[in-house]
Amino acid sequence: MLKILLNTVLRSLYRQKAYSLMNILGLATGVTCTLLILIWVEYETGFDKFHEDIDQVYSVYENQNYADGDVFSVYSTPAPLAESIKRTFPEIKYSTRMVTTWGQLILSADGKSFVEDGGKIVDADFFQIFTFPIVEGEKENPFKEENSIVLTEKLAQKLFGELDPIGRKIEINSKFDYVVSAVIQNPPANSSITFDFILPFQFFGKLWSYDLNDWEANTFHTFIKVEEGVDSDDLAAQLQTYIKDRIENSNVDLDLQAFGKYHLYAINTNKVGPIWYVRVFLLIAVLILLIACFNYMNLATARSERRAKEVAIRKVVGAQRKGLIGLFLGESIFFTLISLGIAVVLVELLLPVFSDLTDRDLSLGINNIKFLFSVSGIVLLTGIVSGSYPALFLSSFLPIHVIKGISRKDSALLRKVLVVIQFSMSISLFICSGIIYQQLKFLRESDVGYNKSDLIYIEMADDFNSIYPKLKNELTKIQGVYWVTAANQMPVNFTNSTWDVDWPGKIKDSEDILFQLSFVDYDFIETFEMDVIQGRGFSKLHGGDSLKFIINESAAEKMNMVHIIGEPLQIWDYSGEVIGIVKDFNFNSLQVGVEPLIMMRNPAAFKYIAIRIGEDVEPILNKIRTVWDSTVPDIPFTYRFLEEDFKYFYTAESRMSKIFISFTIIAFIISCLGLFGLVSFVTERKSREMALRKVFGANMDTVFQLLLKEFFKWVMLSNAIAWVLSYFVMEWWLKGFAYRIDIGIGIFILSGFVSLLITFLTVYQQIWKLALKTPVRVLKYE
Repeated sequence: MLKILLNTVLRSLYRQKAYSLMNILGLATGVTCTLLILIWVEYETGFDKFHEDIDQVYSVYENQNYADGDVFSVYSTPAPLAESIKRTFPEIKYSTRMVTTWGQLILSADGKSFVEDGGKIVDADFFQIFTFPIVEGEKENPFKEENSIVLTEKLAQKLFGELDPIGRKIEINSKFDYVVSAVIQNPPANSSITFDFILPFQFFGKLWSYDLNDWEANTFHTFIKVEEGVDSDDLAAQLQTYIKDRIENSNVDLDLQAFGKYHLYAINTNKVGPIWYVRVFLLIAVLILLIACFNYMNLATARSERRAKEVAIRKVVGAQRKGLIGLFLGESIFFTLISLGIAVVLVELLLPVFSDLTDRDLSLGINNIKFLFSVSGIVLLTGIVSGSYPALFLSSFLPIHVIKGISRKDSALLRKVLVVIQFSMSISLFICSGIIYQQLKFLRESDVGYNKSDLIYIEMADDFNSIYPKLKNELTKIQGVYWVTAANQMPVNFTNSTWDVDWPGKIKDSEDILFQLSFVDYDFIETFEMDVIQGRGFSKLHGGDSLKFIINESAAEKMNMVHIIGEPLQIWDYSGEVIGIVKDFNFNSLQVGVEPLIMMRNPAAFKYIAIRIGEDVEPILNKIRTVWDSTVPDIPFTYRFLEEDFKYFYTAESRMSKIFISFTIIAFIISCLGLFGLVSFVTERKSREMALRKVFGANMDTVFQLLLKEFFKWVMLSNAIAWVLSYFVMEWWLKGFAYRIDIGIGIFILSGFVSLLITFLTVYQQIWKLALKTPVRVLKYE
């Protein structure tokens, strides 16, 4: 049987080179795309799976319920929570707080200083919960001593070179001496928790003034590891009211998220998590593979008349239908195996490009058993799906019908249906790609309420207040520097919020609303070129403005004040008055929208310097660097462009859009191969008819028009199906954006034009090729 199969396949490859090439290329392209997507999906779903007992690790998060019906879910929790729940619930084995170091720290060792901002501050249980292998030093308890610091291999190499780092001293911000107790492996690329160094939690209280017993201040991630076999739903139910039991009138419910879902699943329901992209691209992989399979089926059934005599002869000499079905399925699987070999080569060649496109460190993983099983499944499935109908159809021929010239009519209908399905899928992907591109372009170009161009910002290290006044004074003297200001956060990274706000007319407890809070300096509004629609901004001319507030339009609307300017406002223990209202500006992704905001002056909280500069960027930056080096000689000058960071809001969407467009183009190419094969078959069948028409003086225009009309009809049907499908899918997707485009008819018209143009060119090429043949060459065997 195997010998017969090989002979059949090799004969087909030799005698019908064009047909075989189209089949192999179509399948190889489909398998290549599928493998690339599966490699990416495996990487994404493999995040954090290197941790031992990951099914016992959970992140504790808050659901904050507000009077307007909003539920704001955050990972930030109070400082006392981790230790408190560990004492309360015996099923919780370990717990830890975790926070990223606030701002930059200056690490000095062996006479060298480096500015680092990639540190984590954790409790000792951190090393019992997560599996980050320690390669040198204290493995059981790296925080045995309070002044211990743990470095990654990368940072240890940077600080100490080839010297043994264990026991060596590191000075932090020229104030605190810490000793390297352990060196830890660099966190894997697919780790949700990344860091360069780890400090014990006691360090937090040394550097920053913070009440670690405050149940109302949410700052820290809380992670727990439970005993084996614990029912997480039952534990989550017990935890739900834990904050409310300790804070009167609290609006917070606690919940648990399995750490295995930490990377893929968003706890905030108004945000699209990475799992959405995983599902979408799995769907695209299936669609592309189906298009390739349909392409094979289409071409195979189009050749049915050529193979009818072969089937008849095999049956006459005793072949059974079951054996013929096995033969044709084996042929299909053999073609798929050849395509797989080509696909593996293509994947190896394309993987570096695809890795750059996805911003992931991807590899083919041939040594991965799971990968090999997946590939085997793809080959078998593709071979069976693509060869199923041709095998059933061809094996059903009756020898007597073949001899009498009676042909089967149903395959023609099937070929048309397959072309419609192929183009419907491809056109749907084309339309979705276009709308996604338009939406992302709209988000990038929308007015965000301030001028983000020509703005740089610098993150300061410790002792900000002693440096900033002199630095600002010197910076404002530079020609080309227009404004200098400071704040605790930039509009691209607002994280502070509070519901503890009172205003006249507020109904206690029934109008708790989450307000974003920002501490800004004089000239903040001028530096960012925001619009003050009522009142004024902060100014030294008005006595410091230390207990004054500026709010945005959304906050004014939420407070529902009659007279806003001059109205009293209280945040925590701070009482003051509203002096201005600024036009709403976006400090989050436009996917989320604008939230109520209150700004006030608090120099002790300042963390960033923002500078508006002129268009002659490089000379101005050099002057700023000179001023910086003379004012802050111990800290390297590092800066960021605000406009570049603003693009990070849409990094995931932009990356996915590029991938989506790439696979859409490939799906179109595969569909075009199917169309090309079908048109070739039809024109070949009509070659004698066309030759006779030419003999009797007819031109090719009539035949061309008939063929074009036939294929245009099916392509237009494909467009109609694709338009309806893609419209509803994109309407659902766009609902996830607070600011969105309206789906216009332009992209639908463009998809129709492109598909019809491809059809026109394909048909024209085949008719033109046939027209060049003289009638005698076509009819000489008749």
